[in-house]
Amino acid sequence: MLQAWQAAALTIALPPSEAQQAILRAVRQIAPQREEHRRYRMALPFGAPLFPPAADLALPPATPALSGWLALPAAQRRHDVLITPDIDYYWKAEGRQFSCQFIIHLEADGAGSRLSLLQVRPTEYAGKHFELMGRTGPGRYVKLLPTAPSAQAEAELRAFLTSALTRQQ
Repeated sequence: MLQAWQAAALTIALPPSEAQQAILRAVRQIAPQREEHRRYRMALPFGAPLFPPAADLALPPATPALSGWLALPAAQRRHDVLITPDIDYYWKAEGRQFSCQFIIHLEADGAGSRLSLLQVRPTEYAGKHFELMGRTGPGRYVKLLPTAPSAQAEAELRAFLTSALTRQQ
């Protein structure tokens, strides 16, 4: 049974293991001068040492979609990919400076795959503010706020993946 977060899935002709490798390759091949290089800086396969453990991903604020993904058995997540931006990179999405990590969930769909996108820890950069008792003393500190997932960021990743995976098929 499909979860709500899987409803807007993208279907491709590659099986999950090949789709995973194609996504990893597409992220590695982004030219350094392109904006996508900072937005999609690193792609990690599920189970890689740097892929965050479920306990870390479940920390608040976890979205219902992320909770649904975490409820899946690890065997159903084995072909998934985590895409992370540069740590300090925020891009325009719905009129705000936005950042998040993405989990691409891959599952078999006939001879191909169905890709579902999840946003992990969507964050809004809200400028800098003065703190008298900041962690290193008085000064201006970056203000980051948890925010709602971005439909625009998801659409842009979907377009990137469609383009990259169409070339691989």
